[in-house]
Amino acid sequence: MSEISTAQTPFDNPECDIILRSADGVDFHVFKLVLSLVSDVFKYMFTLPQDATQSDVSFVPIIPVTDNSTTLESLLLLCYPAATPTFKTLEDAKAVLEAVRKYDMGTVIDHARDIVFAQFLETKPLELYALSCVFGWKQFAQKAAIQTLQINLKDLGQPSRSGLVGMKDMSASDYHKLLNYHHRCGVAAQAVGKSLTWLPPAFSKICMWNCGLEVRLAGSTCNMIKKIHVGKLGKVLITPWFDEYLVSSGKELYEKPCHLTLSMWRLPSYNRAISKAISCSYCRIHVVDHMEIFRAVYDSEVKSVLAKVSLLELIIDSKLA
Repeated sequence: MSEISTAQTPFDNPECDIILRSADGVDFHVFKLVLSLVSDVFKYMFTLPQDATQSDVSFVPIIPVTDNSTTLESLLLLCYPAATPTFKTLEDAKAVLEAVRKYDMGTVIDHARDIVFAQFLETKPLELYALSCVFGWKQFAQKAAIQTLQINLKDLGQPSRSGLVGMKDMSASDYHKLLNYHHRCGVAAQAVGKSLTWLPPAFSKICMWNCGLEVRLAGSTCNMIKKIHVGKLGKVLITPWFDEYLVSSGKELYEKPCHLTLSMWRLPSYNRAISKAISCSYCRIHVVDHMEIFRAVYDSEVKSVLAKVSLLELIIDSKLA
């Protein structure tokens, strides 16, 4: 090791009673009491006779550790009051979590986990699902699984999309459970558009099934040929373009069973519906407003249905149960 440096505040305190030297040569000036309170490993370590290694400027003992300075700094910040680390990458966070486990810091593991999830859940849900399975975080595995619903089922684990990096820590069993959960959510979300019994009474005047009644007034050109159950209206005829939208959006929901799927402006099913509806002299007047109203309720119903899919089935017979 060619050069030794001192860590930044708060780990440069000259009043420290122990120094931890990282694998890459950074000295962290810390206090035995603080570390002993959060780690039985450190508590035991400090009871052992120290070697002759001492700081160049004091008689404070130096303990070399195998962790690099990035990991050690974040680890120690978790132990200090009013200090919260920020991880540059998920790999850095995983290294810190491994260090937390290595040093038996049971009192800070929950804090570390919460920070990691707050920082990476939206961008790395697959990796966090795998991490939760490794650490046995049952509820957080469920939370990460819900977030993966925004990923296309066929893209889960593909190198060109979500990345194999997210799967390297995942067992085949845990991956199978995730796929099974994704499939069940997809089936439930797709079923929402097959029957609109859940629609409130206020939707009786929507153009998608009111068009045929307005032929004489507006010169409608929609050929109303299919019936579907709509709220308290019972079986009513719907426009072909709306029928196509329900079928297509159902397929899109199966692939990405997340209520946010429906709110995407460039969703192919929505764009096709609008482009076909404007060929009808009646529907063209109302389609944009009525579709926005319908999509908001459709979105809410999908969200409600997905919340009822049992996540407990995801972990039956697994090490998390």
